[in-house]
Amino acid sequence: MVHRLIRARRAPVIAGSGLAVLALALGWPDADPNAVSTPVLTPAQAEASPPKTAPREAPSSDSREADDASLDARIDALIAEASFVTDARLGISVVDLRTGESLYAREADTPLNPASNAKLVTTAAALASLGPEHRFSTRVWLEDGSNKDGVVSGKLYLQGGGDPSLVSGEIYELAGQIQAAGITKIRGPIVVDASRFDHDGLPPGFDQKTEFASYRAPGGAMSVNYNTYEVFASPAKVVGQPPVLRVQPPVASIELDSSAATTVAGTRNKLWVSTKERKGKTVVEFHGELGIDNGRSSYRYPVSDPSRYAGELLKLALTQRGVKVTKSKIEPGEVPSDADLVATFRSETLSELCRSVNKWSNNFMAEQILRALAPGDGATAEAALEQLRQYTRDIGMAQDGLVLGNGSGLYANNMISPAGLTYLLGHVYGDFRYRSDYMASLAIMGSDGTTRSRLHDSEARTWVRVKTGTLDDVSALSGYAGAVGRDPIAFSILFNGLERKHRAKARALQDAIAELLAAEAARTSAD
Repeated sequence: MVHRLIRARRAPVIAGSGLAVLALALGWPDADPNAVSTPVLTPAQAEASPPKTAPREAPSSDSREADDASLDARIDALIAEASFVTDARLGISVVDLRTGESLYAREADTPLNPASNAKLVTTAAALASLGPEHRFSTRVWLEDGSNKDGVVSGKLYLQGGGDPSLVSGEIYELAGQIQAAGITKIRGPIVVDASRFDHDGLPPGFDQKTEFASYRAPGGAMSVNYNTYEVFASPAKVVGQPPVLRVQPPVASIELDSSAATTVAGTRNKLWVSTKERKGKTVVEFHGELGIDNGRSSYRYPVSDPSRYAGELLKLALTQRGVKVTKSKIEPGEVPSDADLVATFRSETLSELCRSVNKWSNNFMAEQILRALAPGDGATAEAALEQLRQYTRDIGMAQDGLVLGNGSGLYANNMISPAGLTYLLGHVYGDFRYRSDYMASLAIMGSDGTTRSRLHDSEARTWVRVKTGTLDDVSALSGYAGAVGRDPIAFSILFNGLERKHRAKARALQDAIAELLAAEAARTSAD
């Protein structure tokens, strides 16, 4: 099967977290490659007051009348001006968390596809069940008694704990710990223990499409680099020759073939890719043309075998650290009870990991975190989903029409009403144990994450925290609009059946409503 190439982009880093977020590089649906960078705030801007009204030019008589109208009338007016809404289904719920009063409702109890707003449920359940302080551990063990003077004659086990954020640098850190333990040679095989989950593979619903996309990577208990790899393509020095391909990380099971591609004159970049499994390797074949003046391009793709990929990366890291590994084959298996622990890496806290899930809409991380809800080894997707569903029952969330089919919201697996989402937002806000972690995970409109270019020139900038959601015919925005000295307003705005050509208009309407709610929160903060 041949797939069109998608240009990968370098992703920003969440300041202070140490976690490189690959939102744009991985092509996650909510990521906006055209978004502007976040401006640097001056001290005066950082201490800005909340919006008193939505920013506008000198008010006309009509706008003054609108200001005097009730909130629901103003929202209705915004919707009435958006003619495309008649061709889509729109559900809205707005609740003042200070009073518990419903401020606006439109098909609020109608279950709709929430797209990535499903991550709001996943992260809330994870924070409540695992705790904000939870960390995922990845360990390396040696077969009992196999280490003699730095030479390991038996098996070396790489054991995954379901870490959703493990990257190459942390595998190298494990290799460094092994070297620091005095180990110079490993004669036995590297065995990957991914038994925390029942198997490596696609999350539920991901088989609805066959996109060869990095945001559709398989999961597994021993995963690294979001189970993706990066290919760099450079034109040959001479027209007519195949492009030069390189893969990072350069593991043994990924083989590149550019024989079906050609370097041509100019800046043309018309490359396609196909993959096939051959003799235990994934062969990535490039087709088409690459202009000699085009420069280097990079592309990111999902791996086919997460456990093998992780084991090969550890072997590469050990070799580069000066530890000789004599056997090349990576084997599956489980750590025996009498094995000797030699290295450990612990992830950042769940609180910090949730920021990547919600701010950058990381599908892979959401699904990994969901699977961790199922206790014990051999965790299945269904067992994890049942834990998620039980959480919604425990907090009193309405169950009519509620469908939870995966943790990321990708494809047509979930149905949640706008009122269900505002109920969830209200419940988490009311729980002191998780409130701050949950709210900190949301994108700050006009400032960071998937909304850094939305409301960035508005007085409501930084006063609205949200989760976005985007699928082919879905646009979602749910979160909190706040002000000084009051509890925030929770809201959920879900479009279904939306034509792609109207996506920008739908986002503009969502932004206008969010801006209006921020102004309403500020207006009523002194009441």
